[in-house]
Amino acid sequence: MTPLPRSTTEARQDAAAEDAFTSEGGSPPPEELERERQMAEFRIDHDGIRYRYHGYQYDRFADAVAYARLMRSRPAQLDGGGPHLTARTFLPPTDAQRSLLAALDIRYDAGTYRFEEFRYDRMADAVSYAKLAPRRQGGEGS
Repeated sequence: MTPLPRSTTEARQDAAAEDAFTSEGGSPPPEELERERQMAEFRIDHDGIRYRYHGYQYDRFADAVAYARLMRSRPAQLDGGGPHLTARTFLPPTDAQRSLLAALDIRYDAGTYRFEEFRYDRMADAVSYAKLAPRRQGGEGS
């Protein structure tokens, strides 16, 4: 089957359609291409809000890439990569748990636990890190 010759008008329309996918026409900026390359290499998923890698969610792309690189740097660690999605239920903390969170300066907001600038999906992770924080700060100044 021989393709039909294309008119100049059709070629211009195709080029205009391709250019419409980028803000200024032409090809995407190099940093966007690099981000797409890293997402494919590390199998990082983006749902429009968070980046996901190996069962964890990140607000920042750089954090997802850093964790993926860390996992790959460990020879004995299997790199499962990918999003490993699980169903989440958002059960608010009980009164006893809220007391513990307040004592450790952890905030509960919209299904996530926040300590300092970090966000955790699981309360146990936030509590563990909050308990380690004073030791880390004390160890750095010693």
